[in-house]
Amino acid sequence: MTFRSFILLSVGLLFMAYAFSQENTDSDAGFEIICQIYTEALNSNMTKEQRSNYIFNNIESRVRSKDALEAHDVVFQVDPADRYIIFKQSAKIVLKRDWHCKAVEALMR
Repeated sequence: MTFRSFILLSVGLLFMAYAFSQENTDSDAGFEIICQIYTEALNSNMTKEQRSNYIFNNIESRVRSKDALEAHDVVFQVDPADRYIIFKQSAKIVLKRDWHCKAVEALMR
C-alpha cells in the first residue's frame, strides 16, 4: 500500500466514522426533542385538540432525525394502547440504549 493510498483510506474511514456518529447524535437529539415537545404540551393548559396540534406542528418544525420522525409517524397507525411501547422500543433499537419519556407515555395513548 502506498502512502497516498494509506492517507486516502484513513480519510475515508474517518469520514465514515464521523457520519455514523453524527447520524446517531441526530437520532438521539430527535427522540429527546420529541420528549421535550410532549413535556411542553403536557405542562400547558391547552385543550386535547390544541395539544395534538402543538405536538405535530412542533415535531414537524423542530425534529430533524429521520429515524425519530418515522418512529413517531408509524405509531399512530396502531392501537393507542400499544403506541408508547412501540415508540419506546423503536427508540431503543435506533439509539442502542433504553429510552423513556413520561410525557410521551402519558399523551401518546
